[in-house]
Amino acid sequence: MARRSVPQARIAGLAVRVALVTSGLLAAALLLLMVAQAGRILPGTVVAGVDVGGRDPASARRLLTAALAREELRPLAVSHPGGRTLVRPRDLGLHLDVQATVDAAFRRGRTGTGAPIERFLAPLRAVGLTPRGHVDAAVLEQRLVDLVATVERPASVGDLHVTGDAGRVAVVGPHGAIAVDLEASLAVVRAALLDPDTTSVTLVSEAGRPPVARAAIEDLAEQVRTGLAGPLVLHHEGRSLTIAPAVSAALLTVVAEDGPDGVRPTIVVDPATLERMLGRRAARTFDRSPRSAHLRTPDVPPTELTTRSTVTFAPVAADVELVAETTRTVFVARRTAEQLASMLTTGTRRAETDLLVIAPEVTSERYASGVPTHLLGTFTTFHPPATLRAANIRLLAALLDDRAIAPGDAFSVNATSGPRRCEDGFVPAGTIVRGELVDTCGGGVSQFGTTLLNAAFFAGVPLEQWQPHSFFIGRYPAGREATLTFPELDVRFRNDTDGWIVLRTATTPASITVSLYGIPRWQEVTATHTDASDPTSFTTVVREADDLAQDEVRVLQPGGDGFTIGVSRTRTPLVQDEPPTVERWRTVYVPQQRIIEIGPGTDPALIPVDGRDGAAPPEAAAAGNGG
Repeated sequence: MARRSVPQARIAGLAVRVALVTSGLLAAALLLLMVAQAGRILPGTVVAGVDVGGRDPASARRLLTAALAREELRPLAVSHPGGRTLVRPRDLGLHLDVQATVDAAFRRGRTGTGAPIERFLAPLRAVGLTPRGHVDAAVLEQRLVDLVATVERPASVGDLHVTGDAGRVAVVGPHGAIAVDLEASLAVVRAALLDPDTTSVTLVSEAGRPPVARAAIEDLAEQVRTGLAGPLVLHHEGRSLTIAPAVSAALLTVVAEDGPDGVRPTIVVDPATLERMLGRRAARTFDRSPRSAHLRTPDVPPTELTTRSTVTFAPVAADVELVAETTRTVFVARRTAEQLASMLTTGTRRAETDLLVIAPEVTSERYASGVPTHLLGTFTTFHPPATLRAANIRLLAALLDDRAIAPGDAFSVNATSGPRRCEDGFVPAGTIVRGELVDTCGGGVSQFGTTLLNAAFFAGVPLEQWQPHSFFIGRYPAGREATLTFPELDVRFRNDTDGWIVLRTATTPASITVSLYGIPRWQEVTATHTDASDPTSFTTVVREADDLAQDEVRVLQPGGDGFTIGVSRTRTPLVQDEPPTVERWRTVYVPQQRIIEIGPGTDPALIPVDGRDGAAPPEAAAAGNGG
């Protein structure tokens, strides 16, 4: 039986009907899906591991708030040369926007030309969406800069770690430099933060080669092990400082040192660290104040001379010692730091400390050829104790004590002491100015001048300047005494001996002694006094004083007669064949005016007329600073 063929037109019509039916069914199905998905996120929508498909935006927002917060805290592993650092994305500036993420999830299948197909296929597959958010560029850069600071390093020749009691020395390195490309690393890390599937990232960096072979630092380690095998000892002139190995280990630092063959590792000691750890102990051990060489004489002269009339004095052997100088030494951390570094690498255990040494002003060479052998001259005068003038005498004596006068040099009281002012410790005391007793600063020091003059007189040295008081003061040798005032009146003598002269002073509450030690030129020195001649009587001045009552009388200044006296000095040479030398002085003392003060209306009969009323001699001199 023959098969009947279907017309092509019929087939085409059938296909069209099938297509129309199918399209209608698809449209109906899509319409049903749209109705079913209205107001909800498409099925299969996954964000940060959370399936929010089929949920309304509010419900999805509640789920994603916690999920995105976890994403911000999920550690990101940042790898770099030398290790890996875990950092929370939030700390790198990542901020995920929950609402923007929900909006993006809700727009799936609702926009674009492929939206109908996306909606139709949504129940058949899961689609992961990237959370929406941004990275704070400033926070990311600062955090990455901080991280890079811990990663980057310069090239190193190596280091040494000393542990235990400085017995174990471990080698570290050497290593090359590490440099991080910050801009490229920022881009890489930012992309990783915005990609939820990325859990690790590597910084863009470059590592260089070590500058030296490991053998170099290992050789240095062996040297340091030897150096730390025992304590180090620094010493200077019998004083020593011991440094324990643990202290030495704490002081050393490895640095790169340039050499002809390139850099190499070596050790240094930081001066600041050395000062902090050992400075005080080292200063106590080695610092010493300077002391000039000096001549030590007896504190009290071996003999005493007080005679105020004709007398002979001969030099007396005395024990004068040349005391050697002491140099100043100062611990300087910089010097010692260099020394300790050398000791630690050379195995040296004990070394002379490299101190700053400062020579004293005066050395023993200055005195070697002229050390005194004798007491050349001495003299003692007396004064009432516990007076203001006595305080001035003691102060001047202290200022001039232990003075060394070189051969050929002169000694001057005024040039040595300077002005004797109240601000310098002198006190007002009685001084006679133009014949009347008044208080001036330093009053009474003429007694020192008189005592020094007599010591120089019997030492036989040239007396270049001195002047007696204008009227006689009974406690001094007549014609052999001197007054002082600054700057006019001075006591000055010259050392014409072959050696040094040392001036010494000694005081008691009631006396002052001046002694001169040196090398004798004279066998003996004799003072010869003539009898007083040409006496002149004093006059009396009476004047009223408002602070006195009627018939009250006060003797302000007792009187004293004037006279003339001669004094000679005979110096007998050590060589018997040479003739003696004789010097003569003539002194004319004017009368000391008697001054009496009375109260207004006092009966003249009450005024003493004798003039020799038993008053004590004046305790002052004829011109400033006198007495």
